[in-house]
Amino acid sequence: MPPSARPWPAALGLPALAAPLVLLTLTAPLGAQEPAAPTPFVPLRPETRKELDYLEAVRLYARGLLHERDNRLIEALRAFERAARLDPDSAPVHKALVPLYLALDRTDDALAACRKALELDPNDYDSWQLLARQLRAQNRIREAAQALARAIACPGLKDHPDLLAQLWFELGLLHESVQDYAAAEAALRRVAGMLDNPKALLEHTRLTQEEIDLQAAETYERLGRVCLKAGRPDEAAAAFRRAQAKDPVRAGQLSYNLAEVYLAQGRRAEALACLDAYLETRPQGTEAYEAKIKILRELGRADEIVPALQRYAGHDRHNLALQLLLAREYHLAGQSAQAEQEYDRLIRESPSPEVYRGLFEVYRRQGRTGMAKILSRLNHALNQAAPPPPRRPGQEPAPGSAAEAAKARAMLLVLRDDPELVKGLLPLVADQLLVPDGMSHQARLLFATLAARARQLEDAERLYRSCLENRLRFEGRLRGQEAQVYSGLLRVLWQARKYEAIVEVCEDGLANAQATSRVLFHVDMARALAQLGKMEAAIEQADAAVGVAREEDRLFCRRVRAQVLAEAGRHDQAVAECEAMLREFTQPGDIREIRYTLSTVYSLAKNYPKAEEQLQLILRADPDDATACNDLGYIWADQGKNLEEAERLIRKALELDRKQRTSGTALSADSDQDNAAYVDSLGWVLFRRGDLAGARRELERAAALPDGSDDPVVWDHLGDVYFRLGEPARARAAWQKAVALYETGRRRPADDRYREIQQKIKLLGRE
Repeated sequence: MPPSARPWPAALGLPALAAPLVLLTLTAPLGAQEPAAPTPFVPLRPETRKELDYLEAVRLYARGLLHERDNRLIEALRAFERAARLDPDSAPVHKALVPLYLALDRTDDALAACRKALELDPNDYDSWQLLARQLRAQNRIREAAQALARAIACPGLKDHPDLLAQLWFELGLLHESVQDYAAAEAALRRVAGMLDNPKALLEHTRLTQEEIDLQAAETYERLGRVCLKAGRPDEAAAAFRRAQAKDPVRAGQLSYNLAEVYLAQGRRAEALACLDAYLETRPQGTEAYEAKIKILRELGRADEIVPALQRYAGHDRHNLALQLLLAREYHLAGQSAQAEQEYDRLIRESPSPEVYRGLFEVYRRQGRTGMAKILSRLNHALNQAAPPPPRRPGQEPAPGSAAEAAKARAMLLVLRDDPELVKGLLPLVADQLLVPDGMSHQARLLFATLAARARQLEDAERLYRSCLENRLRFEGRLRGQEAQVYSGLLRVLWQARKYEAIVEVCEDGLANAQATSRVLFHVDMARALAQLGKMEAAIEQADAAVGVAREEDRLFCRRVRAQVLAEAGRHDQAVAECEAMLREFTQPGDIREIRYTLSTVYSLAKNYPKAEEQLQLILRADPDDATACNDLGYIWADQGKNLEEAERLIRKALELDRKQRTSGTALSADSDQDNAAYVDSLGWVLFRRGDLAGARRELERAAALPDGSDDPVVWDHLGDVYFRLGEPARARAAWQKAVALYETGRRRPADDRYREIQQKIKLLGRE
């Protein structure tokens, strides 16, 4: 808080009663008489605790300002916080805390400090604006609008017309964002009125008339959009014309807004004229070009589309989106040769996924011939990007082509996102596998990965196996990618639930692999044998994994062994193994993994209180552990207890999982899909709480997700929901689906749930 906030004697550290003495001292004339000796100052009364606290608060406030100026934020924050404790009724101190809290990501504290400052000084428009910004950042739009309205009502804004106009504009945007178009229009018209009558702005600010006109144009443009959204095209058109008048330089660009108005009114000819004016400005996007194409088709003038686009593209050769649009329209007009030629030109200039996506669409329409062209292009790019190793010893390898590598990457991105296109290519890929040297090792491996992503598991398995079968011919390449081949093949076999095949591949790997960790084979074999019910052999493989594991893999292998022991019914041994790991491994991440394994062991032993205890310990260390949130919520739901808290935990798990999938730099093609197990948990807890409609919605969603479509637990839960809803036919179908998944190996038939589902189907048949 600045010293000027209090009477100046107090700011000097003097009680108010001492002011007359100070004045006499300061105003006494300098006479000829020398004072005998300085008289020490003696206050008329001792300073009170409150006065001393105030003086200390002033000093701390000043110190905080100095620290803040020097960018020493922590020191500034501490000074201001101490000042606020000493003088809690000082609005400036609380206001000074707000930006520091925000800089340190303490948003709740910033909001509280801002509200406290406004409680002490409700006419501080600056603090109201600061509060509005914080509320808007938290998506609390209506509260933010109320705060801005309070700022606008502050008397002190009369001397700041530029800030007042800005606040009205921001208020209009807030109202628009919540679709309160009437309030948005009213706010924007207040801004427009101030800008149309700029006397106050010209007197109180340094804005020029030209700058004011540009702001008015922006305001009228926004006003026109609001009116258009509100279904008032005439008012929108008037606003856009005003914007054009205020900013003649942008008149052509603003024509697009007028075109939107005319389109909303069904006046296609006028809209087309406005679009033509706008397109002369050479916009970078394709929205306006698309609008013109649509209008021409509606007017029966489709034959004008390609010539118009040729002219626009000729004038704007660097607009890739426009060039792609022209190529697409060549194709739609039946001019496939011109389309292919245009795409080839673009590939030479910029081999991007967008270009290949358009070209592959042309090829897709050509059937098998077009598919062969795609495969030929990809094979050529792959071979040129990574030519085969030299055949003669000592011969230098041929350098790869960076340009062809860029083309290969772009094509693979298109195929990754288009499973149907991959499915169309796989028959041709299978034919090439029959031809000696018909397909490189790199192409086989890439198509194996693509086939697996497209869930074409048989094709993926065939391609991975071809890499292993041709290991002598591809030895130089395979050695660097051997682990990728084995792990990819095993992953596909797990998806196909081919447990015997998994065991065979692991045995082959243990006998022949040269550059792949033995841990992979022992662990996968242990798990596959457990699924086959061969528990003693599974335990032997788990022991072998621990025996060959490097230090960094040892904990993982021991956790696998503990789980296999639990699945074999040796629960005491499994628990002892986990407890031994807890004594040996002390890092927080390791402890979390061990406790999670121990929870699984206890669940398999049906000791649910102990399983819950381990999950609660995990959450005590990290409340945002999504897996622990889901599992604890599911265990509670399955027992029909703590249902409200169980639902909260499961919803939290889903939200945490979504944030993890959609934030950061990691990319995934499935980042828009929820975890099927978590969705199943949510459906199950809703079922337990009696919300059958919600349970049905979530469980049907889980069954439609890739990881849930072949999970018998999901189908069992869905059958229970259908049965309770009085739909026995759907219930029977869902339970039969669950049984079929058990019998094809998704879970071992010895699972108790498998027998329970069979019993439910029998009971349903008797009704």
